[in-house]
Amino acid sequence: MHNTRWWLIWLSVLGISWANASPQKTFVVGCQDIDYFPHYNFSLKEDKGYAWAVLEAFSQASGHQFEYRSYPIKRLQRALAQDSIDFAYPDNADWRSIHDKIDSRKTLSKPLISAISATMVLTEREYYSMKQFRSLGVPHGFTPVHWLERIAKNRLNVLEVNSPNAAINLVLKNRVDGADVEYNVAQYLLATPEKKQKVTIAKNIPHGPVTFHLSTIEQKDIIHQLNEFIVANQALLTRLRHYYQLLEPQDLRDLP
Repeated sequence: MHNTRWWLIWLSVLGISWANASPQKTFVVGCQDIDYFPHYNFSLKEDKGYAWAVLEAFSQASGHQFEYRSYPIKRLQRALAQDSIDFAYPDNADWRSIHDKIDSRKTLSKPLISAISATMVLTEREYYSMKQFRSLGVPHGFTPVHWLERIAKNRLNVLEVNSPNAAINLVLKNRVDGADVEYNVAQYLLATPEKKQKVTIAKNIPHGPVTFHLSTIEQKDIIHQLNEFIVANQALLTRLRHYYQLLEPQDLRDLP
Protein backbone atom coordinates (compact mmCIF):
# COMPACT_ATOMS: atom_id res chain seq x y z
CA MET A 1 0.00 0.00 0.00
CA HIS A 2 2.67 2.50 1.02
CA ASN A 3 4.61 2.27 -2.25
CA THR A 4 1.74 3.05 -4.62
CA ARG A 5 -1.05 5.58 -4.93
CA TRP A 6 0.13 7.37 -1.77
CA TRP A 7 -0.89 10.68 -3.34
CA LEU A 8 -4.57 9.70 -3.10
CA ILE A 9 -4.64 10.74 0.54
CA TRP A 10 -4.31 14.35 -0.54
CA LEU A 11 -7.67 14.12 -2.29
CA SER A 12 -9.23 14.00 1.16
CA VAL A 13 -7.31 17.09 2.26
CA LEU A 14 -8.67 19.35 -0.49
CA GLY A 15 -11.07 22.00 0.66
CA ILE A 16 -9.89 22.25 4.26
CA SER A 17 -9.59 25.81 5.45
CA TRP A 18 -7.86 27.09 8.56
CA ALA A 19 -8.86 30.58 9.64
CA ASN A 20 -6.06 30.83 12.20
CA ALA A 21 -3.23 29.82 9.87
CA SER A 22 0.10 31.06 11.22
CA PRO A 23 3.22 32.28 9.43
CA GLN A 24 5.18 29.34 8.12
CA LYS A 25 7.70 27.80 10.52
CA THR A 26 9.49 24.47 10.54
CA PHE A 27 9.30 22.20 13.60
CA VAL A 28 11.16 18.95 14.24
CA VAL A 29 9.07 15.90 15.09
CA GLY A 30 11.01 13.08 16.71
CA CYS A 31 9.61 9.67 15.81
CA GLN A 32 10.17 6.10 16.87
CA ASP A 33 12.75 4.46 14.61
CA ILE A 34 10.63 1.43 13.87
CA ASP A 35 8.45 0.09 11.09
CA TYR A 36 4.98 0.41 12.61
CA PHE A 37 3.08 0.73 9.33
CA PRO A 38 0.24 1.45 8.68
CA HIS A 39 0.43 3.65 11.80
CA TYR A 40 3.84 5.06 10.87
CA ASN A 41 7.20 4.33 9.32
CA PHE A 42 9.08 7.61 9.14
CA SER A 43 12.03 6.07 7.30
CA LEU A 44 9.95 5.76 4.11
CA LYS A 45 10.52 8.36 1.40
CA GLU A 46 6.93 8.92 0.30
CA ASP A 47 3.95 7.70 2.27
CA LYS A 48 5.08 7.39 5.89
CA GLY A 49 1.74 6.14 7.21
CA TYR A 50 -1.36 7.42 8.96
CA ALA A 51 0.29 9.63 11.60
CA TRP A 52 2.38 11.35 8.93
CA ALA A 53 -0.73 11.91 6.79
CA VAL A 54 -2.55 13.56 9.71
CA LEU A 55 0.41 15.83 10.51
CA GLU A 56 0.88 16.74 6.85
CA ALA A 57 -2.82 17.61 6.56
CA PHE A 58 -2.43 19.80 9.66
CA SER A 59 0.68 21.31 8.06
CA GLN A 60 -1.26 22.22 4.93
CA ALA A 61 -4.08 23.73 6.96
CA SER A 62 -1.95 25.65 9.47
CA GLY A 63 1.08 26.71 7.46
CA HIS A 64 3.49 24.98 9.85
CA GLN A 65 6.12 22.70 8.34
CA PHE A 66 7.36 19.49 9.94
CA GLU A 67 10.72 17.79 9.62
CA TYR A 68 10.81 14.18 10.83
CA ARG A 69 13.76 12.60 12.62
CA SER A 70 13.86 9.00 13.79
CA TYR A 71 15.24 7.92 17.16
CA PRO A 72 15.53 4.58 18.96
CA ILE A 73 12.49 4.23 21.19
CA LYS A 74 14.37 4.70 24.46
CA ARG A 75 16.18 7.79 23.18
CA LEU A 76 13.12 9.61 21.88
CA GLN A 77 12.04 11.06 25.24
CA ARG A 78 15.60 12.06 26.03
CA ALA A 79 15.76 14.02 22.77
CA LEU A 80 12.53 15.80 23.72
CA ALA A 81 13.86 16.64 27.20
CA GLN A 82 17.09 17.99 25.76
CA ASP A 83 15.23 20.22 23.27
CA SER A 84 16.81 18.39 20.33
CA ILE A 85 13.30 18.08 18.90
CA ASP A 86 10.09 20.10 19.20
CA PHE A 87 7.68 17.16 19.34
CA ALA A 88 7.68 13.41 19.96
CA TYR A 89 5.42 10.82 18.35
CA PRO A 90 3.87 8.58 19.46
CA ASP A 91 3.45 9.39 23.14
CA ASN A 92 1.00 8.50 25.87
CA ALA A 93 0.53 9.78 29.41
CA ASP A 94 0.63 6.19 30.74
CA TRP A 95 4.06 5.50 29.25
CA ARG A 96 6.61 6.32 31.90
CA SER A 97 9.70 7.94 30.46
CA ILE A 98 13.23 7.59 31.77
CA HIS A 99 12.82 10.66 33.97
CA ASP A 100 9.63 11.62 35.82
CA LYS A 101 10.56 15.28 35.35
CA ILE A 102 10.12 14.84 31.60
CA ASP A 103 6.55 13.62 32.04
CA SER A 104 5.59 16.54 34.29
CA ARG A 105 6.81 19.06 31.67
CA LYS A 106 5.05 17.56 28.67
CA THR A 107 1.84 18.60 26.95
CA LEU A 108 0.07 15.94 24.90
CA SER A 109 -2.29 16.47 22.01
CA LYS A 110 -5.65 14.87 21.62
CA PRO A 111 -5.30 11.32 20.27
CA LEU A 112 -4.44 11.03 16.60
CA ILE A 113 -5.80 7.48 16.81
CA SER A 114 -6.74 4.79 19.30
CA ALA A 115 -4.62 1.72 18.54
CA ILE A 116 -5.31 -1.86 19.59
CA SER A 117 -2.75 -3.41 21.92
CA ALA A 118 -2.82 -7.15 21.33
CA THR A 119 -1.18 -10.50 21.79
CA MET A 120 -0.95 -12.30 18.46
CA VAL A 121 -0.88 -16.12 18.50
CA LEU A 122 -1.19 -19.19 16.31
CA THR A 123 -4.86 -20.08 15.86
CA GLU A 124 -4.52 -23.16 18.07
CA ARG A 125 -3.71 -20.83 20.98
CA GLU A 126 -6.55 -18.41 20.22
CA TYR A 127 -8.37 -19.19 23.49
CA TYR A 128 -5.36 -19.75 25.75
CA SER A 129 -5.64 -18.28 29.21
CA MET A 130 -2.86 -16.02 30.44
CA LYS A 131 -1.56 -18.83 32.67
CA GLN A 132 -0.95 -21.06 29.64
CA PHE A 133 1.56 -18.65 28.10
CA ARG A 134 5.20 -19.42 28.78
CA SER A 135 6.95 -17.16 26.23
CA LEU A 136 6.32 -13.84 24.50
CA GLY A 137 8.04 -12.03 21.63
CA VAL A 138 8.33 -8.27 22.20
CA PRO A 139 9.81 -5.58 19.92
CA HIS A 140 12.84 -3.98 21.58
CA GLY A 141 11.90 -0.89 23.59
CA PHE A 142 8.21 -1.80 23.94
CA THR A 143 6.56 -2.57 27.27
CA PRO A 144 4.07 -5.48 27.24
CA VAL A 145 1.73 -3.85 29.75
CA HIS A 146 -0.74 -6.73 29.99
CA TRP A 147 2.06 -9.10 30.93
CA LEU A 148 3.99 -7.13 33.53
CA GLU A 149 2.66 -9.06 36.53
CA ARG A 150 3.61 -12.44 35.08
CA ILE A 151 7.00 -11.11 34.04
CA ALA A 152 7.63 -9.77 37.57
CA LYS A 153 6.83 -13.22 38.98
CA ASN A 154 9.21 -14.89 36.48
CA ARG A 155 6.35 -16.82 34.93
CA LEU A 156 6.91 -15.57 31.38
CA ASN A 157 10.02 -15.71 29.24
CA VAL A 158 10.29 -12.50 27.19
CA LEU A 159 12.28 -12.61 23.97
CA GLU A 160 13.13 -9.12 22.71
CA VAL A 161 13.50 -8.73 18.95
CA ASN A 162 14.35 -5.80 16.71
CA SER A 163 10.95 -5.29 15.04
CA PRO A 164 7.25 -6.21 15.12
CA ASN A 165 7.87 -8.32 12.00
CA ALA A 166 10.49 -10.36 13.85
CA ALA A 167 8.04 -10.90 16.72
CA ILE A 168 5.33 -12.12 14.32
CA ASN A 169 7.84 -14.45 12.66
CA LEU A 170 8.61 -16.01 16.05
CA VAL A 171 4.91 -16.86 16.34
CA LEU A 172 4.77 -18.29 12.82
CA LYS A 173 7.80 -20.47 13.57
CA ASN A 174 6.20 -21.57 16.87
CA ARG A 175 9.20 -20.32 18.84
CA VAL A 176 7.04 -18.28 21.25
CA ASP A 177 3.48 -18.64 22.48
CA GLY A 178 2.57 -15.11 21.46
CA ALA A 179 3.80 -11.73 20.26
CA ASP A 180 3.03 -8.34 21.76
CA VAL A 181 2.22 -6.51 18.50
CA GLU A 182 -0.47 -3.91 17.78
CA TYR A 183 -3.38 -5.50 15.92
CA ASN A 184 -3.29 -3.34 12.77
CA VAL A 185 0.47 -3.67 12.45
CA ALA A 186 0.12 -7.43 12.75
CA GLN A 187 -2.55 -7.52 10.05
CA TYR A 188 -0.30 -5.55 7.72
CA LEU A 189 2.65 -7.87 8.38
CA LEU A 190 0.50 -10.94 7.82
CA ALA A 191 0.34 -9.97 4.18
CA THR A 192 -0.84 -13.25 2.66
CA PRO A 193 -4.12 -15.10 3.29
CA GLU A 194 -2.08 -18.14 4.31
CA LYS A 195 -0.36 -16.24 7.11
CA LYS A 196 -3.61 -14.59 8.23
CA GLN A 197 -5.20 -18.03 8.57
CA LYS A 198 -2.39 -19.11 10.89
CA VAL A 199 -2.21 -16.11 13.25
CA THR A 200 -4.97 -14.37 15.19
CA ILE A 201 -5.49 -12.20 18.24
CA ALA A 202 -5.56 -14.01 21.60
CA LYS A 203 -9.19 -13.67 22.63
CA ASN A 204 -8.73 -14.29 26.38
CA ILE A 205 -5.82 -11.90 26.82
CA PRO A 206 -6.58 -8.24 27.58
CA HIS A 207 -6.49 -6.15 24.44
CA GLY A 208 -7.75 -2.72 23.82
CA PRO A 209 -7.24 0.93 23.37
CA VAL A 210 -3.89 2.65 23.56
CA THR A 211 -4.02 6.20 22.29
CA PHE A 212 -1.20 7.75 20.25
CA HIS A 213 -0.51 11.45 20.88
CA LEU A 214 1.93 14.14 19.76
CA SER A 215 3.83 15.54 22.75
CA THR A 216 5.90 18.65 23.37
CA ILE A 217 7.57 20.59 26.15
CA GLU A 218 7.94 24.03 24.57
CA GLN A 219 5.43 24.20 21.67
CA LYS A 220 2.16 24.14 23.58
CA ASP A 221 0.48 26.63 21.23
CA ILE A 222 1.01 24.29 18.29
CA ILE A 223 -0.51 21.42 20.28
CA HIS A 224 -3.58 23.58 20.95
CA GLN A 225 -3.85 24.33 17.22
CA LEU A 226 -3.51 20.62 16.41
CA ASN A 227 -6.25 19.84 18.92
CA GLU A 228 -8.58 22.31 17.19
CA PHE A 229 -7.69 20.75 13.83
CA ILE A 230 -8.46 17.24 15.11
CA VAL A 231 -11.83 18.29 16.52
CA ALA A 232 -12.78 20.16 13.34
CA ASN A 233 -11.70 17.43 10.93
CA GLN A 234 -13.02 14.16 12.30
CA ALA A 235 -14.36 13.22 8.86
CA LEU A 236 -10.87 13.62 7.40
CA LEU A 237 -9.34 11.41 10.10
CA THR A 238 -11.99 8.78 9.43
CA ARG A 239 -11.19 8.82 5.71
CA LEU A 240 -7.49 8.47 6.46
CA ARG A 241 -8.13 5.52 8.81
CA HIS A 242 -10.14 3.86 6.05
CA TYR A 243 -7.41 4.56 3.50
CA TYR A 244 -4.78 2.93 5.73
CA GLN A 245 -7.21 0.13 6.70
CA LEU A 246 -6.81 0.94 10.38
CA LEU A 247 -9.32 -0.45 12.84
CA GLU A 248 -9.93 1.12 16.22
CA PRO A 249 -10.99 -0.92 19.30
CA GLN A 250 -14.71 -0.39 18.69
CA ASP A 251 -14.28 -1.66 15.11
CA LEU A 252 -12.67 -4.84 16.36
CA ARG A 253 -15.64 -5.51 18.64
CA ASP A 254 -17.96 -5.22 15.64
CA LEU A 255 -16.15 -7.89 13.61
CA PRO A 256 -17.97 -11.24 13.25
